[in-house]
Amino acid sequence: MLTFSRSFTEHRFEPATPSDRRSPCPALNALANHGYLPRDGKDIGLWQLIQALHAVYNLSYPLAALLAIAGILFCGHALCLDLDALAMHNRIEHDASMVHANTLPGHSNAPTLVDPKLLHSFLAEADVHKGLGLEDLARVRIFRESRLSRPLDVVHSEVGMGEAGLCWLLLKGKNGRIPISTLSQWFGEERIPAGWLRPREEIGLLEARETANEVAAIMKHIKKW
Repeated sequence: MLTFSRSFTEHRFEPATPSDRRSPCPALNALANHGYLPRDGKDIGLWQLIQALHAVYNLSYPLAALLAIAGILFCGHALCLDLDALAMHNRIEHDASMVHANTLPGHSNAPTLVDPKLLHSFLAEADVHKGLGLEDLARVRIFRESRLSRPLDVVHSEVGMGEAGLCWLLLKGKNGRIPISTLSQWFGEERIPAGWLRPREEIGLLEARETANEVAAIMKHIKKW
């Protein structure tokens, strides 16, 4: 298996072409844009997906396996996954995304291209010097969900909080905040940010669950006020 430092220098960023398939997930799109997953986004195998999540983002094998199996179970075919299949509405994908527009009425798939207006409003939540903290991510989730005509169901609300928590765990610096440049490159360009360092400690199931619960608690506290 390639070490992260070696693969990082070898895997040059190449934006997706019109024929490539991409998802509403910046983490997976970045892996494909850097060649850790097939650049065309097609027929990604289960073990291939698990290995990429572990090697690049330092997710524990149990957490990486859980995410990969869920993706293939709900959106895949024959133990493989095409990235655009993750856009199927209300499978794993949900409305009130950070930087993607909601699924249009009558459409079965969500947009996979980043919405510039949503990206701009998302980045505006970050402090210019300090970046974005977990509380800021919770605030964005509240705002996004408040704009829905119908609330998210319990499952997809949990998914949204889990995504916010995992984003923070993956991208935060030593000060516990995510720099604007990191957010812009990861969410906006769907690339591994320049200067970003792979988490030193493996991110496991328990830590991911606890962070999602923390997002939920922050959201509840903010809503009270």
